[in-house]
Amino acid sequence: MRLLGREELSSLMQCADDVCVSIYLPTQRTGDVEQSVIGLKNLLREAEDRLRALGLRQPEAAGLLGRPKALLDDPLFWHGQSDVLALFVSSGTFKYFRLPYRLEENVVVGDRFYLSPLLPLFSADGIFYVLGLSQNRVRLLQCSRDGARELAPEVLPEGLADVLQYDVFSKNLQFRSGPSQGASGAGNAMYHGHGEGKDTEKDNLVRFIREVDHGLNEVLKDEQAPLVLAGVEYMRSLFREITSYPFVLNAGVQGNPDQSSPSELQSRAWPLVQEHFTRERLEALDLFNQAHAHGLTASLIEDVVTSAEDGRVSALFVGLGVHRWGRFDSANRVVEVHDSYQPGDEDLVDAAVEKSLMTGAAVYVVPAEQVPNGESVAALLRY
Repeated sequence: MRLLGREELSSLMQCADDVCVSIYLPTQRTGDVEQSVIGLKNLLREAEDRLRALGLRQPEAAGLLGRPKALLDDPLFWHGQSDVLALFVSSGTFKYFRLPYRLEENVVVGDRFYLSPLLPLFSADGIFYVLGLSQNRVRLLQCSRDGARELAPEVLPEGLADVLQYDVFSKNLQFRSGPSQGASGAGNAMYHGHGEGKDTEKDNLVRFIREVDHGLNEVLKDEQAPLVLAGVEYMRSLFREITSYPFVLNAGVQGNPDQSSPSELQSRAWPLVQEHFTRERLEALDLFNQAHAHGLTASLIEDVVTSAEDGRVSALFVGLGVHRWGRFDSANRVVEVHDSYQPGDEDLVDAAVEKSLMTGAAVYVVPAEQVPNGESVAALLRY
């Protein structure tokens, strides 16, 4: 299962099907998974009832939910879960992702997917990664303030031996392909390889780190999240010298991470990331205050939505849990704002966030009272 990146988010945002079902299910990380299975069964029943209320006949509603229902009978699927399972279903879409933070269970049926709960994955102070690095074991964790889940991407080597195993095969092949007998009748084995000793050891480590970096960049190619290295100092230093991932923190978790649990690594990495997140947010706020004097900010929801649509938003401050209901006619650039939800409304804050994310803006989720200018959202504009 892929990580949920901006490409996947864009695909979910652009779903053109008339009926979209979004399900958020808290799941069990370990132990008895039956509770999670029962939970999904109940939420699928609720989704079917809502589809029927929209006018779908029972066979149509059941058919739409057939693919997620099949997961109920797949025991392997339910092992290795995270905090929340998010499922998105329409006539042309079936995708699911595991989220490393807690959410309440929820079912939403409408003409677009309900993506607001995914915001922590894309906010500038939400998700970070921990790379556990030793010669024996490579581990990648996706973390939030509250939790962590260990990933198992096939493109990452398991350890140094995994990288060098092809050398062993090559050396054995070269050994066997040399002349079998010398003039005296004794074996003259031919061996072509690196020199022995410390140089060879260093060369092997460099190859190993390059393989790790290659796999890491493939997994995190859509990410801009900070990466914390966990390992002994020389391994972390070597990785920093070699890596092309641009968001590696200078500070790291010291010591061999092999026997540490995901929660232990997350708790040791969080203070380092929290400092990084706080510094970035304060710098963005300072830029906002400077730009405000030059008219390069927007705080009214109507202006923020249209600026996000135009790709003008550089950074967006969003009040935690804030919703503004209304409608946005992008063709005519008309924004209607309503005091409360009306049939056919969308959350305009969600719309602004999604458009901003897809144009590379940084999004900061803060307590509502900390949004600049006292509004529900505030945008720093590029122009």
